Amino acid sequence: MNSLLKIIIIFSAFFICSCLNFYTSSSSLNNNEIDKKYIGLYEAGITTTDRYNITYQSYVSVTVSSGGVVTVNISGGYISFLNNIYKENMVKLSDNSYSASITSSGYRYYFTFTFSDYALNFYFDRNDGTKGSGNLIKVR
Repeated sequence: MNSLLKIIIIFSAFFICSCLNFYTSSSSLNNNEIDKKYIGLYEAGITTTDRYNITYQSYVSVTVSSGGVVTVNISGGYISFLNNIYKENMVKLSDNSYSASITSSGYRYYFTFTFSDYALNFYFDRNDGTKGSGNLIKVR
């Protein structure tokens, strides 16, 4: 009887430990979060082309925060976009490259972010044919 009780206690302990989640930080649960070394503000003017193949300059600001939120602000020409992209919407393509998509004001936006030490190669494509790309400089 005593050995049966020990076996039940041991299995119960293993079961309880297996149900506990010791890894509760978001980086261990979501491998798509942008690496913390890329946290900062990136800004620059980029070339944007609309669906009629008209090219214009747009200002882009991308803020990568420590909580895994990426804030994208695009303004200029016929585009005005300000929205947050959360880590759950990010897809890690490689060590320094990520993609995401988001719907805003009836348009679907597809983004690609490729980071280097002090810059961000930024690309977006909107579902109406508007596209833009450029290199953003890390401001802070």
